[in-house]
Amino acid sequence: MDGVCNHKILFSEALRDLVEFLRQRRLADVFRFVSFVPGESYGPHSHLRIELNYVKKGSCRILLEDESVSFQEGDLMLLPSHVSHKFEAGEKGCTLMQLEFLPDIFWQLNSLQPLSVEEQGTSFAAPLWNLSEQKRLLKMVDDIRIVQEVRSVINELQQQEEGYEYLVVLSYAELMVLIYRYMVRHAFPSGMNRVLQKAVGYLRLHYASDVTMADVAAHTGVSGRYLRKIFSQEFHLSPLGYLQRIRIDKAVELLKNTDLSVKEVAYLCGYHSSQYFSRVFRQYAGVLPQEIGRGKERK
Repeated sequence: MDGVCNHKILFSEALRDLVEFLRQRRLADVFRFVSFVPGESYGPHSHLRIELNYVKKGSCRILLEDESVSFQEGDLMLLPSHVSHKFEAGEKGCTLMQLEFLPDIFWQLNSLQPLSVEEQGTSFAAPLWNLSEQKRLLKMVDDIRIVQEVRSVINELQQQEEGYEYLVVLSYAELMVLIYRYMVRHAFPSGMNRVLQKAVGYLRLHYASDVTMADVAAHTGVSGRYLRKIFSQEFHLSPLGYLQRIRIDKAVELLKNTDLSVKEVAYLCGYHSSQYFSRVFRQYAGVLPQEIGRGKERK
């Protein structure tokens, strides 16, 4: 019992020190609801701040250096530090719930994670740094808890009632863990070893390039045979089969949300032949690209 009490005391002291530290560096730079007219755009630009946006109404898209990601009402986007991006509102405009804050907040919170987590070699904030290094954003769909925590941070910062700083920091801590869980579920399935995580991250980053097994093996520092073994165990696919799945998922998103031709989508997803792309697409999706979304209107 004494050990539990001591742990609570230490945590309370650490939380108080953390709140004081973060207060000096601003708990958030942007916390607001903002509307954009149809076609309104900003950027490209990048910044140190981490940006979390919830699409409350309408649609928009974010253009990165090598890809375009579309967002609809109910979607969340997370833009890590130093990722160059351009924002474009959709044809009916867009209303966002915006939260932007310095990465110091997650860095400091990460130092408070339980010893048992550290012993497992896990860092709750690590996936965010990986996203930043890879110049990628994170699209999150149907995660009500994350939306609630973003809204809680914004409400507390706007109202600034007594003790609001503590509630804001606790909400940030919950956000960090929830985002980590989302990425583990959707990007790195449970139990995936570090070599597999590194390989999957490489494939997701370079899916539009001419990726070979040798490239993935060189990046992860293991043999192609070992890669085939762990991909088969985790996904029941070869590494290149997993790459095809990434490409087809991206192609479906582009066909549903853009006016690009099938040939243009094929090229953006790493296929030099639209005929081969259509054949692979049908194998994975069960239909031809022309049958998906706005693809019906194009060739």
